[in-house]
Amino acid sequence: MRGGGILAIVAHPDDETFGCGGTLALHAAMGHEMSILALTCSEAERREELLEASKTLGTGEPVVLEGKALSTDDETIRRISDVIVSSRPAIVITHVPFDYHREHRSTHRVVREAIEWAAHTTTHVDPWRVDRLLLMEVNTLIPTPHVIVDVSDFFDKKKRALSCYRTQLAKFSDGYYTRFDELKAELRGVQGGCRYAEAFAEEPLTKNSPFFASRAMKSLLSGSV
Repeated sequence: MRGGGILAIVAHPDDETFGCGGTLALHAAMGHEMSILALTCSEAERREELLEASKTLGTGEPVVLEGKALSTDDETIRRISDVIVSSRPAIVITHVPFDYHREHRSTHRVVREAIEWAAHTTTHVDPWRVDRLLLMEVNTLIPTPHVIVDVSDFFDKKKRALSCYRTQLAKFSDGYYTRFDELKAELRGVQGGCRYAEAFAEEPLTKNSPFFASRAMKSLLSGSV
């Protein structure tokens, strides 16, 4: 049975809203299942902010790994793959590998590996192969996006979700985070022919591992396996 929906896997609470909050809100309103996995949570207050933001966006209750710093060990990769298998998303969204933040770059690496392990018949009794991996921009822009999503109707909801992250917004008295996010959305909107948009790079996923339950497609157009 094929699953569906989108799973956003992020290094820290707030990354999901800055990077793809409008996209999550849009698809949640369409009735699709939206999930968030945060790989770190440094303070209890940030967890509460994530819960508040996820409710605002209309996503399900987020899964949070409680470490203060991101681990890239085998156990972390296994925990991520377990969440992928249990939530069964069609699409995973995570960080670009060239982000300025070290933990964002590390998140891309462990997520990419966890996606493959989630599909292995030797790892899971009921494995899951993700269809698409999209990479979001938080504070580092993608030079040439592959996908632009019109979030004009949900940008106000995204701004309300951003306002939940009081501890992070307080870091800059000039409103850097919110200013940057709105200008970024306007730029992508110009590129997408709309008011506000979010941009993504799409990273190809391997589909030929001998440990995948199915590998060859029967049709390039239908997507059936």
